[in-house]
Amino acid sequence: MITLKKQKDHAHKITNERGTESIATSSRYPVDGFSPVDYLCSSVGICMGLTVDAIIERDQLEIDGYTIEVSATKDAEARPSRMEKLDVSIVFEGDLDEKTRNKLEKSAKRGCTIGNTIEHGVPVNLITQS
Repeated sequence: MITLKKQKDHAHKITNERGTESIATSSRYPVDGFSPVDYLCSSVGICMGLTVDAIIERDQLEIDGYTIEVSATKDAEARPSRMEKLDVSIVFEGDLDEKTRNKLEKSAKRGCTIGNTIEHGVPVNLITQS
């Protein structure tokens, strides 16, 4: 579970079940922190990264590292407001043949729970408190 807490004159504070805290904001406020779109892109990036990690370990691949970049484009005309697309780029460090690179990229997309959830949709249920 993620908890978001907002106190007057303070930034939004997000806390996970392990007690790790993060600051959330928007470009309208002069606070250093991640925007909702940053969190969305981060979620896709780390999900794909964890999938890549599992394949690297399973197949015992010699990969020095990788960089995943995720960018979002907002659909300016959509109502309700939403993103139009997410673009993901994965760059691997070291010598990697094209076949292995393609396999890793396709597996990262196919195995990413967050990306699959976005692409196929999921209900967002608002539970009212009494």
